[in-house]
Amino acid sequence: MTRSIRFIVLFMMLLSVATAQQPSSKLPSYAQGKGKATFKSSNGDIIELDTQAGLLVTPRSRSTLLKDCSGKSQVCLTDGHGFAFAYFRKCSDAGSDDYKNLRFRPRIVSVLHGSDVWMVFDASPKYLFHYAYGRGIVGIYMGPTASYDFRNVLHNHKFRLGDLEAMEYRITASSDAVAPCSE
Repeated sequence: MTRSIRFIVLFMMLLSVATAQQPSSKLPSYAQGKGKATFKSSNGDIIELDTQAGLLVTPRSRSTLLKDCSGKSQVCLTDGHGFAFAYFRKCSDAGSDDYKNLRFRPRIVSVLHGSDVWMVFDASPKYLFHYAYGRGIVGIYMGPTASYDFRNVLHNHKFRLGDLEAMEYRITASSDAVAPCSE
């Protein structure tokens, strides 16, 4: 299927949802409302996840198609070219450590107070995600070069999250939540 046909099909599906009388409770929580989240770095660069339009915009890629690969128990997003994220729909499922059931298994880099997790995915080594329970993705880190691999921090015993502050893109206050788990 060509890119333009996929976009038209996606647009028609989204249009039919938008014209419904009430939002369906079966829609993923991140797709309700605007479905657009902007993450901003300290230098003003942005990463934009637009789940409604199915687009990913980063400083290194413009308007890449974003695919919803979610299932019953997980929220999953990918562009098929190096951006991938998957996490549980229910926060309590994360405690089971049953990450092998996720489409993309995370490697946990750090955990803070049991509610904030920093993770990297083998399918998405150029991105490090800051995930907050109940709020979803609140930060995305992008390496200083296109070949930067966040999996390397797993082997660095002197690694500190603060060392990556310049690479962090934080969610803006006006953004919709992306992939928040629920109780």
